[in-house]
Amino acid sequence: MPIPIQQIRDIVNYIFSPNGYNIKNLNVSFPEPLDIKVVRDKNDNIVLSFTGSLPKVGWQKIIKLTAWVQGITLGQSEGVLRLKYLPDIKFGYDTSSENIFNSMYSTDDISQEIELEYGDCEEKKKIANKCLQYASEWATIASQGGVIFSSCSEKSKRQLKRECKMFVMDNVRNDPEIVAGSVLLTFLFFYVVLPVILKFVLERLFKKLFN
Repeated sequence: MPIPIQQIRDIVNYIFSPNGYNIKNLNVSFPEPLDIKVVRDKNDNIVLSFTGSLPKVGWQKIIKLTAWVQGITLGQSEGVLRLKYLPDIKFGYDTSSENIFNSMYSTDDISQEIELEYGDCEEKKKIANKCLQYASEWATIASQGGVIFSSCSEKSKRQLKRECKMFVMDNVRNDPEIVAGSVLLTFLFFYVVLPVILKFVLERLFKKLFN
């Protein structure tokens, strides 16, 4: 059945609005203006590719997470999100409320190590726990996107670590709780303090993932 043109206009209007457009548990918002290329591939999929300012996708778990959309493929029965620093993510077109991403990893042991390492500095401990939450969610998405951590090559391991680090950095920079409340939010924070804390967290998380 053809979609009414008014419904298409409403969806486009939502996507470009400050509140974005909801797909299952994801919220997608497009910057304005947006550079976009639309083609139909050999499998009759509609492929959207973005350059310049990228669309943003966000979802709420214990914390709000954000990723940048490099492209969207719309097939006959499902779509695929191509996200920066993440593997491709498939999604269905049905309207069920089932979440696309479901947490898979327990990080209680790493939280305990954070307490031992940063327990005497409440702010560093808070930032370390935030980094752990973002990194564990990245690992969940990567796993659901097809990454098998236990069988990765050394080259793949290095690439995954880089992508996870950049994903966490992006989210820390956009975290309103850290931005509003951190006295460490300075040039030194992003280029000295945060890398040290993030290295501590990621070393422990990836040790679990790769074993």
